[in-house]
Amino acid sequence: MVNSNIWHISNGKEFPLELWKHPSFSIQVKNIDFKSWSKIDLKPNELNIIFFQISRSEWEKNKNKIIREFDTNPNATLFLIAPIDKKEFSEDSKGSYLILSYPLRKKEIKHFIDKALQAELYKRASYEISQNCIDNMNYVQGIFDLATKENLDKQNTIVAMEKMIEYHSKVKNYQENMNLAIDQVNVLRNEEVLMLHERLKANEMIDELKTEELKEAQKIREATEAALQFSRIEEITQDKIINAQNKLFEYTDMEIKQLVLENKELKKRLGIKEDEAVYPQ
Repeated sequence: MVNSNIWHISNGKEFPLELWKHPSFSIQVKNIDFKSWSKIDLKPNELNIIFFQISRSEWEKNKNKIIREFDTNPNATLFLIAPIDKKEFSEDSKGSYLILSYPLRKKEIKHFIDKALQAELYKRASYEISQNCIDNMNYVQGIFDLATKENLDKQNTIVAMEKMIEYHSKVKNYQENMNLAIDQVNVLRNEEVLMLHERLKANEMIDELKTEELKEAQKIREATEAALQFSRIEEITQDKIINAQNKLFEYTDMEIKQLVLENKELKKRLGIKEDEAVYPQ
């Protein structure tokens, strides 16, 4: 079980993730005040992850010192910088550290840490294999020395030496290939981390566009409902106007008939002969 430390450096901020179990590493978070970051002691036999959670002003003021301390430190496995607000950090350096974007994505941070643990596991396994090869080499060398002392045939000794040199050359080539494979794994890991970082940014932009589209769709729906409501109100108003006009026409017609009847009665009482005009019935 390898000890792995997450050095969380901030001004009283909480580490954004909950600790999880790993079959090969014991993970522990060490909260360090930002003023004391330069006092951190990274031990070579442990896995160390540096996680700064600071403001842009703190980063710009101490950037060169922080990079010089941790970016090339052989005992620092992963180096992350996280902002505490929406103010963007400058990324003009070509170091191996990674500046995260705001707001922090917990899945992204956990993915980076898991990849660092996995790479360290590969590194330690390859070192153990190489060490075993070296130990075997020392064992064979001891046997060869013993055989040399007991072998009186110089020719056999020379042949045995040539075989040993050949074996040593193969072991050396194997170690070189193993180191090359480790370097390639680290390069691929860094590329994968950057690709994931960019992909998460793109997904976030897509989510923002979808949110804007939903807001626009909501506005269009509300405007449509308002227009339909206004149309219904206008239709009801027109019906009321038509009904009022019909009642007015009915009332006027009745009034005219009443006046005609009153006029006829008045002529009868006055003895005036009624003309032959046709009155409405």
